[in-house]
Amino acid sequence: MLRTRFLATILAGAIAGSAMAQAPDARCALPSEPEGIPVALDAAITGPADKDRAGMKALFIPEARMMFVSLGADGTPTYRLETLDDWIARVKARGHAMLEEKQLKWRIERYGNIAQLWSSYALHSDGKQVARGINSIQAIKEAGGWRVTGIMVQAESATAPLPKEYLP
Repeated sequence: MLRTRFLATILAGAIAGSAMAQAPDARCALPSEPEGIPVALDAAITGPADKDRAGMKALFIPEARMMFVSLGADGTPTYRLETLDDWIARVKARGHAMLEEKQLKWRIERYGNIAQLWSSYALHSDGKQVARGINSIQAIKEAGGWRVTGIMVQAESATAPLPKEYLP
């Protein structure tokens, strides 16, 4: 009986420790309004490429997808679809490179508990601008705040320059 109680105590401690490890830390508070999403997204992306992405995992729903749209040399649109875990693994492979994403200008359309954000962004790696383009961000309000359900991204290119109205 003492052995059973001992094993139960160890199991309870392991379960509690696992639950605590999965809970987002206080730095990962969800935005209370959709206007906070661009700042939260920038904070989740900015930093070393291999940083802990708990804040990003808290900001996105588990089923979220990221779609990266590009134009081929012949102008044909193509896309790549990733889960958040796919994106994290791809970015983490860049090691200690310092990333900085900044939403330049955005507009928000909201109805009840859903929102659509259209934002221009600039991405820097180790201080050099490596991309800028447009994010189409979909979000939903949950009990704890606003979360991202998906992002569609198209980087600027020679054939698709960023329009002036999307610059700050």
